[in-house]
Amino acid sequence: MIRSLLSVSGFTLASRILGFVRDILIAKYIGVGTSLADVWVAAFRFPNLFRRIFGEGAFNAAFVPMYSRRLEEGGEAVADAFARRTLSLMLVILLAIFALAFIFMEPIVSLTNIGFAERGLIGPAVDASRITVVYLVFICLVAGFTGILNSRKVFAAPAFAYVVMNLVFLAALFFVMPKTESPVEVLCWSVVVSGVLQLAVVVVAAWRRGVNLRPRLPKIDDDMKRLGSLMGPGLISAGVQQVNLIVGQTVASIQEGGVSLIFFADRINQLPLGLIGIAAGTVLLPEITRRIRGGDEVGARRSMAEGLELALLLCLPATVAMLAIPREIMFALFEGRSTSAENTFAAGWILGAFALGTPAYVLARVLQPGYFAREDTKTPMRFTMISAGVNIVLCYPFFLWLGALGCALATSVAGWVTFLLLWSGLKRDGFLSLEPTFWGRVSRILIAAIIMGAAVAGLAWWGKDWLLIPDAFWRRIPAILILVAAGMVVYAASIFGLRVYSPRQLRSKLRRG
Repeated sequence: MIRSLLSVSGFTLASRILGFVRDILIAKYIGVGTSLADVWVAAFRFPNLFRRIFGEGAFNAAFVPMYSRRLEEGGEAVADAFARRTLSLMLVILLAIFALAFIFMEPIVSLTNIGFAERGLIGPAVDASRITVVYLVFICLVAGFTGILNSRKVFAAPAFAYVVMNLVFLAALFFVMPKTESPVEVLCWSVVVSGVLQLAVVVVAAWRRGVNLRPRLPKIDDDMKRLGSLMGPGLISAGVQQVNLIVGQTVASIQEGGVSLIFFADRINQLPLGLIGIAAGTVLLPEITRRIRGGDEVGARRSMAEGLELALLLCLPATVAMLAIPREIMFALFEGRSTSAENTFAAGWILGAFALGTPAYVLARVLQPGYFAREDTKTPMRFTMISAGVNIVLCYPFFLWLGALGCALATSVAGWVTFLLLWSGLKRDGFLSLEPTFWGRVSRILIAAIIMGAAVAGLAWWGKDWLLIPDAFWRRIPAILILVAAGMVVYAASIFGLRVYSPRQLRSKLRRG
């Protein structure tokens, strides 16, 4: 399980690093906190929304347990027949959604960007969004093939598919963008091309694995009704989680540049969520499902506990670092020709507000498989709807108080509400069983992270003449990399010094897999 998690995390790390490079180059051409950047973020919202809803767990939450059960009980032929029926019906539904979204894009953009009308941005945002919306068809099919491959313990190819998207963007940014006067249009078509190539990656991987890919006419049978009943709450649950961010961006659109400030800050905040939370959830779902189907509930609970511990080990230092030096991070990465120091500092404070909720969102991803593996998608749906209500209630008052930063803070509060509800539900069901040593290790992990945060903050203050040099990106990047490396060394030394784990224990966990 841990090796699979590290495999997914490795490709996710590659994707996020390339994504950082992509976002830095995008900021170079369209800026951070500018109207042009707001238009791009509005158009990119659709690909991001469907990637996060379908590509990062919601579809798999319903599909993987059903596919895995058929794989265990009936073999590959029975499971693949179910998968073909699912993908055929999904394609028809996706094409219908694409057509409706294309036709009604103007009211959709107006509703989700309430501050655009008075700034004359509705028209450009609608044109750009009509290009990017086709991506929803590709990414949802990618999610379907990802579920098939994950159920067969193939994790690398689906994780690599997300690397492909950033490779396409980088090719466009390096070779096409300097030759055009329509940067947003180039970015939008990059989304479409990446969707085609991502689908090709997972289709080829499934074909090489021997998956039967013959298409068939869609049909709504008992299996599809059951899948729909499970997937509906899962989609609502994942969709509501994204509503938290969309609500924040919608309210922030009242402030010029508010949408892109939130977007670029959230891009950094998504690193620990993608590397740890999403990877852990992806691996834990088939792992826990398989153990439950085999009658090994003790093993399923143990897998959940190990997932929680590993997630905290990895996410707490990232969280503390984003709280300790948020302005330095954003300035080092994004200040430049089209982005002022003032805007990067504003984005830094927003990053800090997002970081307050990072552990909650990571741990929620780890806890959700405890429900999904038992084919319970309704309970997480109810919990996320409650958290969305909290976010909606808090977002506008916090915006009036703190501006765009308040929207990020409301999102973090909603994340902790989700986590606490998921935690209490699993405890009530008796599915969450933690050893007494768990809390001792977690407290020492937190102390190690705080030690690292203090060291990083001190080094950042000492090296501010390198980290905060205007118009000197290539001098700032080595400084931030040295700071990250130093933080990792201090954290590792603290982990071993506080006896959270010994080097031998960590090697043992990896060998046990």
